[in-house]
Amino acid sequence: MKSCDFVLIQEPWTYKVAIRGPKEVGGERIYSRSTQNPRACILIKKGFQILPLMHHCSRDLTAVKIKTSDRGPREIIHGSAYLPYNDAELPPPGELERLVMVFRTEGTHLIIGCDANSHHTSWGSTNINSRGESLFNYIMANGLDIMNRGNRPTFATSKRQEVIDITIATFHAGNLIKDWHVTEEVSRSDHRYIRFNVMGIDHSVITYRRSRRTDWESFRTDLSGCLSGMTDKINHFTDLEITANQLQDAIAFAYNENGPLTVRRNSRITTG
Repeated sequence: MKSCDFVLIQEPWTYKVAIRGPKEVGGERIYSRSTQNPRACILIKKGFQILPLMHHCSRDLTAVKIKTSDRGPREIIHGSAYLPYNDAELPPPGELERLVMVFRTEGTHLIIGCDANSHHTSWGSTNINSRGESLFNYIMANGLDIMNRGNRPTFATSKRQEVIDITIATFHAGNLIKDWHVTEEVSRSDHRYIRFNVMGIDHSVITYRRSRRTDWESFRTDLSGCLSGMTDKINHFTDLEITANQLQDAIAFAYNENGPLTVRRNSRITTG
């Protein structure tokens, strides 16, 4: 994979409960560590102002808030969603609906990359199936834009090719997306890479949190709330690993919620 700043991944390669690769993209891997075989992940290079939205993360959905430059909107929510093809209910799933409802109501810019497993000619598929019709109706009813361009297949095997991966965005976020395209790169998967640029994200800042500025009382309250739903039953080593990851997620969420970001300019990056 060529260099990029963030990657919206569905059906990533996992080992036990951890997501591996792609090695070409360093930085932070954001996904739900409280579930086995996560199917949605976001990779983001170091240096961005981010806030993982762990209360919107599950096996099939990951969301992160990215702070932007003065030239663009104040923040953009990026989501990665996997819509299971064998789900008994037609898309979209409830967790995706809740994500869209919360941030669309707030007026926050939202961009979501989906392995939709759905066919509709509006995003370049060769036909329309019931899943695609249901998802398309939802997108239209909620004022979202489909960013797909052309009909180059996003899924390809020796037996068939189809467009089943889509990028959706709120109206103003869609205006920030440029050069959306399906690439010729070898992806080592039956899905092809989709690339696009998002205007207004500031690459020239470095962010970090200082522990002495953390509201520790509020941290303890939030951490206690996160831990209250954890199970204390450990019957197998995989239960121990899942519990450890849940604890890690809870601590990270509480710390990020109560430790204000410190921002400084990266002098090694030139902006124009």
